[in-house]
Amino acid sequence: MNEGARQKEKEKAVLLAFQNGMALIRRGLEIHGMKADGSTVLFSTSDSYERLWRDLLKELRRRVSVKHLAYMRPNVGLGV
Repeated sequence: MNEGARQKEKEKAVLLAFQNGMALIRRGLEIHGMKADGSTVLFSTSDSYERLWRDLLKELRRRVSVKHLAYMRPNVGLGV
């Protein structure tokens, strides 16, 4: 994958996290989300930089999908 494609995946992941009230923090090959209260949650761990943002985007989409399916339950979100 080229740098341009990785950048697009990164931008999509950052936007999706932001739209759901989270900031992203990269720690090596791990991506953590930070909630408004300052707590963090591990979103994804990758085995290579090539897959880092793709793995994260896949996990964020999964969590957002779960969040929307469970919209009637309180405290359901990306980090719960």
